[in-house]
Amino acid sequence: MGWKKRLLTLLCAAALVLGPGLVSTARADTVEIYLMAENDQMLTLPVEAMPTWIGGSLYVPYTAFDWTVTGVNLGVSYGQIQGDGGNSFMLYSLSGTLTFDLNAGTCVDRSGQQMNIRAVSRNGWVFVPLAPVCSYFDLRYSYTPTSYGTLIRITNGQERLGSEFIQYAQDSMRKRYNDYLKQLYPSTPQPSVQPTPEPTPTPTGGEDNRAELTVYLSFQCAGGGGVDDILDQLEGEGVRALFLFRPEDLDGSGETLRRIVGSGHAVGLSVGGTTLTRVKEELDAGAAKLEQLVRLRPHTVYLEQAGQDVAAALKEAGWACWIPQVDQTGDTRTAYTRSSALMTTFGNRTGSVRVMLDDSAATADVLERLLPRMERENYRIRLPLETLL
Repeated sequence: MGWKKRLLTLLCAAALVLGPGLVSTARADTVEIYLMAENDQMLTLPVEAMPTWIGGSLYVPYTAFDWTVTGVNLGVSYGQIQGDGGNSFMLYSLSGTLTFDLNAGTCVDRSGQQMNIRAVSRNGWVFVPLAPVCSYFDLRYSYTPTSYGTLIRITNGQERLGSEFIQYAQDSMRKRYNDYLKQLYPSTPQPSVQPTPEPTPTPTGGEDNRAELTVYLSFQCAGGGGVDDILDQLEGEGVRALFLFRPEDLDGSGETLRRIVGSGHAVGLSVGGTTLTRVKEELDAGAAKLEQLVRLRPHTVYLEQAGQDVAAALKEAGWACWIPQVDQTGDTRTAYTRSSALMTTFGNRTGSVRVMLDDSAATADVLERLLPRMERENYRIRLPLETLL
């Protein structure tokens, strides 16, 4: 509440200097309103996440670079660091990675080089500096004063509108500006309501807790021929997932891998070895191919046959072992039956569930039925980075 108290103090000062008749005019001057857009789409941000100046630099919420939140794919993705308690996170693309440590106030790139960039926490949100992050990921940005505050727009070359976007977005900017003013300067005392980026319905008496379930999807890619159709279904619903490849299947998969990574999905390796020596050989071979094809260093492995002793050794070496709780690879039932079975499984769970499917065309049919049903039930689908075991 400290930031609201400071705003109230400024308002009172304006009232004393300008008189009661001019307070409403002074509001926009007292607190500058910042709006955000990406490519040709306006973003909706809570007032606590409004861009702000910190130490002479303009900062924006990190969610501006998470397309599962914004709905705009700038080619940059977000992921939490495993087991870090939420204090470290990364922004990454095909060209590079920035890893932020909130506690230490540091940032390193993919090679471990220290960057003169830091993330900060304010009003319960994490912010990153706009200019250096956009520069690192080869994005463009502009900030333009308008009648409804300053518009910050981030683009990646895929936008259709140039400067005429300002005129195109007048109604959207007006609505967001007025919403901000209502929150910053309520005319009458109202209960404090903290907006969230992804509001979910609050269960009432007798309802189940379906909205509390988080689903993590993975796909074992073994030449089933349905990866493109699967990606179409995922991208149509704004869902990201983990794709697991056997090292021997990576040859000739460059185009598919580039689409997977460019769309913000994660890539890992699926290995069939039973001994630690053999598994390491497969991982080394797969990692080298991924580095060559998409400049990606994998950290996730699915052990098809190896036991817990191998998994423990890999974890010590920095690998995250993907352990699905629901496995439909090779399932030959109809898409309707498979999707219904998954929904039944989800209805019996709370917390989270890890699902693995194959890369067949039939799986794309399952997703066509499954994803809309999951959305109607308010299940949350998240990228499998923060829960790797």
